[in-house]
Amino acid sequence: MLYKPCYTDGMESCPFFFEESNFIPYASFVINRPRFTRWKVRERTIEDHELVLIADGEGLLRIGNEVHPLKKGILLYLHYDEWHSMEANPGTSINFYSVHFSWMLATHTHENWRYDRDINYFLKSELPSGQEWSFTTDPGLLPFPSTMELSNYEKIEDIFIRLHESYHGKQVGYGMMLSILCQELVHEVCRECFFPKDHKHNLKRLDKAIEYIEANFSNTIRIEELCNCVHLNESNMIKLFKSNLGRTPVEYINQVRINKAKELLLHTDCAIKEIAWQTGFSDEFYFSRVFKKMEGKSPRGFRQQLLS
Repeated sequence: MLYKPCYTDGMESCPFFFEESNFIPYASFVINRPRFTRWKVRERTIEDHELVLIADGEGLLRIGNEVHPLKKGILLYLHYDEWHSMEANPGTSINFYSVHFSWMLATHTHENWRYDRDINYFLKSELPSGQEWSFTTDPGLLPFPSTMELSNYEKIEDIFIRLHESYHGKQVGYGMMLSILCQELVHEVCRECFFPKDHKHNLKRLDKAIEYIEANFSNTIRIEELCNCVHLNESNMIKLFKSNLGRTPVEYINQVRINKAKELLLHTDCAIKEIAWQTGFSDEFYFSRVFKKMEGKSPRGFRQQLLS
């Protein structure tokens, strides 16, 4: 049975997201086409599922008689048995990421139910092994529209970048990593589809927190102050940063400070101690430890390498 696309909150519309099923993808191909001039995909169908992120440029997607404009921040969901064509606008180039994948559902249960004809009733019976897996190998379509304008573009782009690096890097265990990243990608798209108001509201909070950090990085920033700024408790603040930026608030603050320190190391003659103070580190030695952890070398070594 095919799942009909549905873009409002509800369990029936997206069972693998709302219930205890496990979405298991197999990513077969990942590509990135930067600055692709005269890009054109003639009318075709595909045999699996494809998510395409437009990272730059403009173009058109045609599905049947429908025409959808393409621009940065648009995510496409293409699937089997759907004829479509795509092309960049005349005289322009386009940059996009794409992943082809298939998927199935796996459900784990600790119990099952059987019908007892003698008493005309269903009885629960414990499984001998204590567990059971069931699989749906042809679950149908994902509940996504053909095109989506993303509010969490940076997060989606980061996942595509990591998918591309893993697929072409072919490191040990890359197949497992592709599956994990594909799960993460579909999870983020589900959040965008089913909880757009909550997600956009949280992104506004995140933007406000980032603005506060960038305006005050040279001073002592207490987490309590950051929480008060966006009206969140510390636990939810950490979740907000981890889920969208992949790092804690403290880690993000240190990254902002180190980025500014790199500029000062390159463009000024300030002493290391002075740069530490200007970027919010009260301790020169702590600054050096954080810098080395993030950049792989000390501040002095970083400056010498760039200026040599």
